[in-house]
Amino acid sequence: MVIAEQKTQLRILLIEDDCVDGESVTRSLNKAFPNCGVRRVRCLGDATSAVAASEFDVVLADLSLPDSRGLESVVTMVQACPQNPLIVLTGHADDELSITAIAEGAQDYLVKGRISPELLQRSIRYAIQRHAMLRHNDHLLETLRQRDLLLQNKNQKLEKACKTAQKFVDNVSHEFRTPLTVIMEYASLLADGIAGPVSEEQAKLLGVIDDRASDLNNMVDDMLDVSKLESGLLGASRSPCTVADIIDHVLPAIRRKAIVREVHLDVEIDENLPDVFCDPAKVGRVIVNLAINAIKFTRNPGRVCISARQHGENDISIAVSDNGVGIPADRQREIFQRFAQVKTEIRDSTKGFGLGLNIAQELVDLNFGKMDVESTEGEGSSFSFTLPINCPVEVTRRFTSRLAAGQEGTGEVSAIAIAIEDDTNESVMRDVERFLVHLLRQNDLIFALPNRQWLLLVSVPSIAMDDFLTRLNKERVQINRNRPRGPLPEFQVRVEGTWNVAERAEDIVQMVDQQLGEENYCVA
Repeated sequence: MVIAEQKTQLRILLIEDDCVDGESVTRSLNKAFPNCGVRRVRCLGDATSAVAASEFDVVLADLSLPDSRGLESVVTMVQACPQNPLIVLTGHADDELSITAIAEGAQDYLVKGRISPELLQRSIRYAIQRHAMLRHNDHLLETLRQRDLLLQNKNQKLEKACKTAQKFVDNVSHEFRTPLTVIMEYASLLADGIAGPVSEEQAKLLGVIDDRASDLNNMVDDMLDVSKLESGLLGASRSPCTVADIIDHVLPAIRRKAIVREVHLDVEIDENLPDVFCDPAKVGRVIVNLAINAIKFTRNPGRVCISARQHGENDISIAVSDNGVGIPADRQREIFQRFAQVKTEIRDSTKGFGLGLNIAQELVDLNFGKMDVESTEGEGSSFSFTLPINCPVEVTRRFTSRLAAGQEGTGEVSAIAIAIEDDTNESVMRDVERFLVHLLRQNDLIFALPNRQWLLLVSVPSIAMDDFLTRLNKERVQINRNRPRGPLPEFQVRVEGTWNVAERAEDIVQMVDQQLGEENYCVA
């Protein structure tokens, strides 16, 4: 950007048809800039021709010309010489006209009778600087616009490639599932003696078939979970549940794998543990992934222990420990990354995709817990994770913290109270709750309130609330069309408010506390 003082000769185009005014302005220009070169023309047509033939640093134009009058002159000159700053000259002071002229592209507005060399010097210097800055900004904006278009184009291609990859993974995973199920079912039938007596050696071989098919099945689950996580479609059905029930549900499959691998399995669950608030299916998946990993990497004789105990005031800790090969200290954080695999002397026989630990960590985070690992090379490892106890206030605090950290959601949380008629029976209540859980996404919460009511915390901004309520009603109507036991009851819906999770997280916590009441503060 070049300013006036840096030029050896400032080139000025003066458009003025009045000889007296033209001479007066020219003299002031020569006093303001002794080395300047002033070219004067009498009409707008001559000015556009001069600009086309020569370069100028600034243009001074009278608003009253033989071939153009008023703002028309400003518009024409700005279009004809966008590279030059334009200063308007007029015989009358008019604030409204000056503002309009500047809005049309002029850099300044000077009244002829008040012009002095000092005023001209300052006006021209600032006009050149402002105009250069504006042109520079326009160039930056155009560059930004082009880069934005390029980025949008690349994003569209990436999105298309991502959808194609996700669709491919989903299709392959589902195609794997059918033959795997057949293999596992037939192996089970053979092991049960349906096709004839099975010797001890044959039973052992069938157990290996079932074990390896189970490994493939878990890999399929991993791929599907990764696909759902990437697309944001992985649901979360969080509710109060017991740790013992979660472990008992997945224990038979883990025991079968331990028996085949000749690994001793222990389970240690402390008594009188409070209930946790989580998605039991997702937590069971975490336990299975950790246990399978532990069984793979144990030494001979192998030992694996699944334990659960209180961890501080608001958490339950579940740990899976083994006496395996251990993990180097510098790799203990890396193993949670997607596709990460630790090389060991037994790795080739247990090779997978390196997804299990990453997915386990994602699922723990989805349930407002944290995962940790302690390991010593040559001695074994202990993977543990926490789950919040069934305390709605604490769960809400973690929920809002997770959203505020930017992992999920829109930055706003809306609270919606849902109520049904008091005489609704327990069976229909359970159906209503299942419907509401199905309606929610992984970044939403639901709490049961007294008197047949529920409180929904949904990551929906106030501007989108009408759309959410419309979807709620449409899906209820859709379910009622195909519900053999009669339609679900009408809902009484009340929006309690919308809060920004980064600025008013504690207000959301207090609202939940008030809605649930003291008797439901923490349920064991």
